[in-house]
Amino acid sequence: MSKRISMTARPKTNPGADQWVEKAEPSAARPPKPKRLTIDIDPTLHKRLKLYCFQQDIVMADLLRDLIEQKLGVD
Repeated sequence: MSKRISMTARPKTNPGADQWVEKAEPSAARPPKPKRLTIDIDPTLHKRLKLYCFQQDIVMADLLRDLIEQKLGVD
């Protein structure tokens, strides 16, 4: 039993498309992709943090981002 596969020629490249990609500048409208930060904290501290965020009706990640920016003096 033999299996035959027909191969076709590779399509010709479009030089205009290649030039367009090379000239493209990064979009200023898109913010850079955020980086993930993983930390280990004491389970009791984690519970207190979750409770605080719940009581304040805020997302834990937003609170931590704000605190980091305050500490680093980021505007």
